[in-house]
Amino acid sequence: RKALKFIKKIEDNGFEAYIVGGFVRDYLLGIESNDIDVCTNAKPSDIRNIFKDNCMPNDDYGSVVVDCKSIRCEVTTFRKEISYIDNRKPIEYVYINDLLEDLKRRDFTINTICMNKDGEIIDLLDGRYDLKRCEINTVGDSVSKFSEDSLRILRAIRFATILDFKLSDDVKEAILKTKHLLKNLSYQRKKEELDKIFGSIHVKYGVKLLIEL
Repeated sequence: RKALKFIKKIEDNGFEAYIVGGFVRDYLLGIESNDIDVCTNAKPSDIRNIFKDNCMPNDDYGSVVVDCKSIRCEVTTFRKEISYIDNRKPIEYVYINDLLEDLKRRDFTINTICMNKDGEIIDLLDGRYDLKRCEINTVGDSVSKFSEDSLRILRAIRFATILDFKLSDDVKEAILKTKHLLKNLSYQRKKEELDKIFGSIHVKYGVKLLIEL
């Protein structure tokens, strides 16, 4: 309810806003989650004006973090990513006014499902279909997705482990083709993903995937 009120306030100021990603995915799976990601056509400066007293000092990569009644909301402006550096970080992007194009830049279909201010589910890339099949699929070409950002390789295994989902054949083949790019990933980023895999109740499955791939 707090999250829905939060995005309604953005819309009351003349913008479009949706809850997106992990919170909506977990909501549909019946899993409790307090991580709220919001996508909007409002610019970071607009968000800071709307939530003047609640914005956190961090403004990175077109995102603004807002403290919404003890819930952390990360608000990101719709954007299209143009180029990456070191198979990890986007160094060039443009703000856009198109929800679908923003969703296409994301990693996995199950993380593209949105919720509007009325609590209605918006699923433009068939994420719910993969939720029902318990399968991890990338948005678009898997090799391209992993080449752009090698962290997605470990994220795929982490989501499969924690949710007890299978990796699609396409995702597995792409990981085998791009896994060498993980050498460019920082120790800390690797550790963060591995800690989540090893801390899961499905850790044996996660270790199996790591060994296999």
